[in-house]
Amino acid sequence: MLSIVQSIALNGLDGYLVSIQVDISDGLPYFEIVGLPDMSVKESKERVKTAIKNTGIHLNSKKIIINLAPANTRKEGSKFDLPIAIGVLISNKEIKNKNLNKFLKETAFIGELSLNGKIEKVNGILAIVIEAKRLGIKRIILPKENIKEASIIDGIQILPVEYLNELIEYLNGNQKLKEVEKRKIDVKTENKYEVDFSEVKGQESVKRALEIVAAGGHNCCLIGSPGVGKTMLAKRLPSILPDMNFEESLETTKIYSISGLANQENPLIQQRPFRSPHHNITTASLIGGGRIPKPRRNKFSPLWCFIFR
Repeated sequence: MLSIVQSIALNGLDGYLVSIQVDISDGLPYFEIVGLPDMSVKESKERVKTAIKNTGIHLNSKKIIINLAPANTRKEGSKFDLPIAIGVLISNKEIKNKNLNKFLKETAFIGELSLNGKIEKVNGILAIVIEAKRLGIKRIILPKENIKEASIIDGIQILPVEYLNELIEYLNGNQKLKEVEKRKIDVKTENKYEVDFSEVKGQESVKRALEIVAAGGHNCCLIGSPGVGKTMLAKRLPSILPDMNFEESLETTKIYSISGLANQENPLIQQRPFRSPHHNITTASLIGGGRIPKPRRNKFSPLWCFIFR
């Protein structure tokens, strides 16, 4: 039996729809994932089989083929565990519902499975929810630990789950999932910084230059002898930058989310991030690299950068 479940993949900061097609047929026992999966996706077959077994469901020894479409783009990460498991269960006739086909067309599934059937949190959930809404998905089912980050976005139904058996009961119509309400976000009008531009005494010409930089969003290169105050001044620049609006905060938070650095208690980034790289830093170290460029995993985001000489 063939089943099709939808999920979202990320390409840098953007996302695209992935159709997870699962076919189970008679034949020698076989479990294969195709569609350019990376190693973490290939390993999901062991997580999925064990999680289903520990949920109390027996899978017969059959031929299982899973295709991740579009097959010409590389799929990365463990976030496809949940949709793969749901596709296998539907094809194995463990999930039955007369409205299931319509539901699956309007729903995206995201989550990593542990061996006991718990659905673990994933990185980049904010970017995933934004892209799901843009692609016309009506609801998204995701890990319970990601709900605070996902609830920032309005206009899409968020259904959190903690264990695989809860989702199975929900899809079979035996249980309800509580929808997450949209969080009310108050964009701060005043930010507190550890250091402040007002603390600088003297250096009037440089201070005037940095005020123009902050007001106009320009670049600036500070050149001078060691100890004249280049680093000290630059570290205080964020304290005079204009406050971010909600759209800017959302864009910045997407970078932190994909990097796995978002604060789950208060995920929305409202202070302009700042980096202070050394003058001999390489391009790859500054902006990251790889076939699909991604934000580097450090505590700063490359939105404001000063180079000292």
